[in-house]
Order: sequence, then structure tokens, then C-alpha cells
Amino acid sequence: MNNWFLWFFIAIWLVGPLVYSAGTLRNLFLGWRIPTTWISALPGQGWVEVIGKVKGDPIQSQIKKSECAYWQLEIKEYKSGGRGGGRWQTVRKTSSGAFSVDDMTGRIKILEGAADVVLGDDPAVENLDQATKTILENLGVKTKGFLGIDKKLRLYERTLAPEEEILILGRIQRIEGQISISGGAIVPQVISTLNKAQTLKALFWRGVRPMILPYAIGFLFMGYYFYSLLR
Repeated sequence: MNNWFLWFFIAIWLVGPLVYSAGTLRNLFLGWRIPTTWISALPGQGWVEVIGKVKGDPIQSQIKKSECAYWQLEIKEYKSGGRGGGRWQTVRKTSSGAFSVDDMTGRIKILEGAADVVLGDDPAVENLDQATKTILENLGVKTKGFLGIDKKLRLYERTLAPEEEILILGRIQRIEGQISISGGAIVPQVISTLNKAQTLKALFWRGVRPMILPYAIGFLFMGYYFYSLLR
């Protein structure tokens, strides 16, 4: 094996999984570093973390049609990577819009966006019925691929109930005198129904889990390569 190929493989092996998990790992670092603050004591700018109860008019979620104050729908498609490999890739992530959080010292608006929603239970829906497929088609997501074969899709519908206590990690925004919390251009906003310790644990495994298999394969490959050199 040529040395240039070896170093190229090492670079892809090390950097690829890190790039894939970069957003989650940044959220983990911010969540660990930033203390929880009362809404009444929020600074004028920067990243903040608050805990309070969801406030908003009742609405219906897209798929389950359940009553909630906020919903997020994430659609993933399985993309083949050659040689039997592949991964789930997000093809659409949409939400119901803004809502508010109240911690009894104040209330603040939470702007909509592609938030990283962390729930205690986050089951996926894979066997899509015709009604669900119709909803996805109306959202602009193709459910069929080449020759009309159904695509391999996975749905996550995440909801927040009115008065549910949540944790918000995001950045202060000031627009026309109104203060709100949103995600940034680099790090998406975190919305969690878990406490701080549980949220950090969930973000840790979200960031680390996708790296375990690539790094394990990489170590096996490197071990075999150096073993072959010593024979």
C-alpha cells in the first residue's frame, strides 16, 4: 500500500465522523459550559440556557394529529454508500413555529428553526401508511424512487405539550426591540424535555455513537496493515 493512500485513509477516518457529529458535539460543549439563568436575569447578548414551561396556543402535530404547543418533523432517508454501506440522512426538518417559555420570573419567545430536540423517548416511524406518504408528498418529500420503488424513509415527530417543563439552549436575539432565543448560524438551538444532566448525556451519545463503528473499522484496518508489515 502506498504511503499517500494510507495517510489519505487516516485523514478520512479521523475527520469524517467528527464532521458528521460536529453540530451535536458543539451543543454538548455549550450545554456543559453555559449555566442556567432566570429569564428575568438574561444578558443582552450571547448564548444562554433557561428552564421553564411551554406557553402557546394548542395546535395539531403533522402525522399523529395530537394536540401540542410545538411540533417538529424530521424525515430521514437511507442513502447507500457502496460496498454494502450506507447511512440515514436528513432530507427534511420542519417545525410548527415560535412558542414561549415562562419560568415565573419572565417569559421569552423561542424562535422556530432546525432545533436539536432532545426527548426522553424518540421513536422512529418506518412503516409508512398511504396517509402519511400523502402528507410527505405535500411537504415536497418524494416517497418513491427509481421505477416507482418506495424509498426507505424514517420519520421522527417530536412534540411539546402545553405547560411541559423544558430546557432551552440558544442565543439571544434582538429584533425591533423584542428579545427572543434562537439557534445560531453555526450551532443549532437545543430544546430538551430532560434535565441538564440527562440532556448532556443524550447529546454525548448522539455525538459519539455515529463515530464508534467507523473508528472501530479504522482501528481494525490499521492493525491489519501494520501486522502485514511485520510479517
